[in-house]
Amino acid sequence: MQALEVDRGRVIGVRTAGAGDGAGELVRAGRVVLATGIWGPVLAAAAGVRLPMVDVQHPYLFTDERPELDDTPIDMPIVRYPDHTVYTRRHGRRYGLGSYAHSPLPLEPSAALGGAELPYCEGDFGTALGEARQLVPAFREAPQGRRLNGVFALTPDELPLVGPAAGLPGLWLAEAGWVTHAAGVGRHLAHLLLEAGEPVVDPGRLAPGRFDHWSDRKVRETALGNYRGIYDAH
Repeated sequence: MQALEVDRGRVIGVRTAGAGDGAGELVRAGRVVLATGIWGPVLAAAAGVRLPMVDVQHPYLFTDERPELDDTPIDMPIVRYPDHTVYTRRHGRRYGLGSYAHSPLPLEPSAALGGAELPYCEGDFGTALGEARQLVPAFREAPQGRRLNGVFALTPDELPLVGPAAGLPGLWLAEAGWVTHAAGVGRHLAHLLLEAGEPVVDPGRLAPGRFDHWSDRKVRETALGNYRGIYDAH
């Protein structure tokens, strides 16, 4: 895994992973954007920065390939069932479905974690996917395909962390953004970095330091407490 390079209290670049225990190449940069998803807290902590986010596991199910679909990746919107905390979308020749109707299952990130997909475990999520399948006609009729535990990052207010990291010049963050936020996060970050155009939102709403006065325990408990109400209006 790569690492942030800090010199005299400022991020000066990224150190690539070397072979074995050796140090890799230093890629210098005046500003570094940390946008590494669930690994963000690991890399930030090594540079002395706390990211107020919690990694959680999330059940996801695919159908088998459907004869009525082709390889077009996306040609329809994500569909949500807010009252049931369920959503579904298309993946080429398959449909996918996820549910938040289960107790939150946090995951402690580490440099050894090789991916954001873990083997599916029925016992972790109870009847969540079975109940979700009954909501969506395609999942009531189609043979079941691959299942997985997807891992994503959750903040106490369910919004991303976008902007300069407090206390460490040169480090910028674009963390805890989901597919829902992706385009807006990119545009907002570009505005902040280039100081051009209009911000998408008040920068303070997404500022990485907005939870600096919170304890680790409060960050964790609040984030996990919002998991099942993720479609609620705040």
